[in-house]
Amino acid sequence: MNGLRTAGLLFAAGLLQVFLPRVWFPLGAVDWLLIYVIHEALSASFRRSILVGAAAGLLQDGLSGGIVGLHAFAKTTIAALTSSAGNLLVVRGTMMQALATGAAALLESLIVVAWQTMLVRPASLGLVEIPARALATGAATAALFLAGAWFQQRQLRRGRARGRGFRI
Repeated sequence: MNGLRTAGLLFAAGLLQVFLPRVWFPLGAVDWLLIYVIHEALSASFRRSILVGAAAGLLQDGLSGGIVGLHAFAKTTIAALTSSAGNLLVVRGTMMQALATGAAALLESLIVVAWQTMLVRPASLGLVEIPARALATGAATAALFLAGAWFQQRQLRRGRARGRGFRI
């Protein structure tokens, strides 16, 4: 069941990454797949985070039509680094996860541009787009996690009002 949930969330994040820029162009700077990869890397095991990173990267490669394996390598590397750093450092709270996601987006963009340069291909991201993408992804992570926390609190209050919930 956990694998089906992960596959569904990756598919939904891939659809968001493809179709949201058509609705509003600035949303194209947000890497929705990377947000989920970083969340899994900070909360799951090392093996699971690497597998999620590879799957998200391959999905992004398939949807973007670029070099197959480029984003898969970058997202797998980012998942491994984040999972390792998450074991050494305590990354809890919305702002810390947003900061970690923004830093990961910056590093992933640099990895992708470096590989494209080594393969003698034109870089897909410019010098201005790289930090803008990192800031947008970090801000979207903060907004997403704050909305999730608000929704959980609302459900908890609603359950207590109906007589269900924890009583001390």
